[in-house]
Amino acid sequence: MLVVLGGTWAAYYGFRQEPETMVKSLPKDQGGDISLNHIHHIASRDGIKEWILDAESAQYQRTENKTVLKHISATFFLRDSKTIHLTSRDGTLLTESKDLEVSGGVVVRSGPYELKTERLHYDHQNRSISTDGRVVMKGRGVDLTGKGLVFSLHTERAIIKDDVEAVLKDVRLL
Repeated sequence: MLVVLGGTWAAYYGFRQEPETMVKSLPKDQGGDISLNHIHHIASRDGIKEWILDAESAQYQRTENKTVLKHISATFFLRDSKTIHLTSRDGTLLTESKDLEVSGGVVVRSGPYELKTERLHYDHQNRSISTDGRVVMKGRGVDLTGKGLVFSLHTERAIIKDDVEAVLKDVRLL
C-alpha cells in the first residue's frame, strides 16, 4: 500500500518538479522501485513529439534501470500526421535508451492495415520497430504472413525477412 501511495504522490507532484527532485523526495524504504497505476508518457526529440505511451500499470526497477509495463497502448507519430498504434499485454521500457520491448498479443494498426505478432522491439535511436517472430498482416487488398519484420518510422517501409506468403485481392500489378 505504501508503494502505491508513494507512487501516486510522486506522479501528482512529479508534474510540478524536476524528475531528480521528485525521485529524491520519495520514501527511502521502497528499495528504489516505484509502482504506478495508469501512466501516460510522451517521448519527444528536439521539441517534436515522437510517441505516446499509456499503460494500466508500471513498475520502475531502479537497479535494472527499466520500467515493467502492463496493458500497453502506444502511438508513434510519422510524417504528414500519420500514426501507428500499438497494443500489447506486457512491456519493458529501458530508461536510458527509451527502447521499448512489448509482448503478448501485440497488435499494430496503421490506416487500413493491422499486423499481429507476439513480440516487438522499438529502437528509439533508429526509430524502428522489429521482431524475429511470426507476423500476420491484413489490410486493404492484402493478407500477408512471414517471419521477422523491420519497419523504419523514418522511411515508412517494412521488410519481412523470411517465409513470406501473400495473397493480393483486387490489386492491379500493372
